[in-house]
Amino acid sequence: MDDGKNTDKIDGYSMRIALDAYHAASAHGGIARYTRGLASAMFELGSSHEFMLFSNRFRENIEAWNPHLPNVSSTTLHAPKRLIQAAWEYLSWPAIEHWTGAIDIYHGMHFVLPATDTAKCVLTVHDLTYLRHPEFFVYSGLNQRGYLKELPAALKRADAVIAVSESTKDDLVTLMDYSEDKIHVIYEGVEAHFFAREPQEQQQKILDKYHLNQPYMVFLVGTPEPRKNLERTIRAAQMAAPDMPVALIGNPDLIQVLLEDASDKVCVLGSVPDEDLPILLHAAELSLYPSLYEGFGLPILESMAAGVPVITSNISSCPEVAGDAAIIVDPYNEEEISQAIASVLGDKIKADCMRKQGEERAALFSWQRAAGDVLQLYGQLV
Repeated sequence: MDDGKNTDKIDGYSMRIALDAYHAASAHGGIARYTRGLASAMFELGSSHEFMLFSNRFRENIEAWNPHLPNVSSTTLHAPKRLIQAAWEYLSWPAIEHWTGAIDIYHGMHFVLPATDTAKCVLTVHDLTYLRHPEFFVYSGLNQRGYLKELPAALKRADAVIAVSESTKDDLVTLMDYSEDKIHVIYEGVEAHFFAREPQEQQQKILDKYHLNQPYMVFLVGTPEPRKNLERTIRAAQMAAPDMPVALIGNPDLIQVLLEDASDKVCVLGSVPDEDLPILLHAAELSLYPSLYEGFGLPILESMAAGVPVITSNISSCPEVAGDAAIIVDPYNEEEISQAIASVLGDKIKADCMRKQGEERAALFSWQRAAGDVLQLYGQLV
């Protein structure tokens, strides 16, 4: 894998790069973690380049994300989003440079690309799950607009597309009939603090905070949606280990909607702070992630980095990310999930081996590597 070295200047040229930073202001969510992880690594690796963080927040009183670095500035537009996007789509106006000044690259992190004067456009596509399984989504109206209107328009405007997995690349080619030549697979990374091990006293303090006073399994739900396979997974866990609680990390209101009849062995921790998450993962006996569909599956990597054995699914990008370091199951087969859980909980040698293999696997995926690949792609475009 490319380690990202020698990308500070591409052929001696310092670039001015605008990044879509809208989602980076959110505390949680896959797009937010992707944007902050990738951008932070690029700021450090590409220190001679100038970065502009752009976001449009109409009537939103949310502070924009800004790391306050010498090579990073930000600008926030306050205009009706759909009006601006319609002008970009139908009139190719106004150009993004109207707000950012002259730029070489604009990188859209999710669905939308603006009109530009001379800047090249890069779009990251995380998944096309809605096009394959619209039944997995709670908010169909929002997703219909994103996947059926905004994404096709952005793909037409893009000079290059980043797919976060081979699975997503295949979906772009198959479902969108998109040119394979314009797609570049650049994997996501995992933040270094997931590998760190806090002192026992600090770990216990966090476990006490969440009332986790006995061995538990963890499910890093992310954005709770039907595709996360919560009900089936909880039933399988209770078959395998009826006395061991499952700690669910994610939006508590949405989790409750998906788990109407959850038992007292399900602990809904909510959306936990970034500093607590690695400890909660590391202290778990097992991490469950048998999702029905993923564009990448960052919780798989985060769990592995934290040194917890992982059970995930044989569908979409999950086996691509997990490699040989996790147990791969049919996510629709409760008995198979249950047997996999029992096989890890009942065999300490196997669990310890999976912990080691998982950490080694996760170490292959870094934001520095991703940043190097992305900066190299920018350089090829300009």
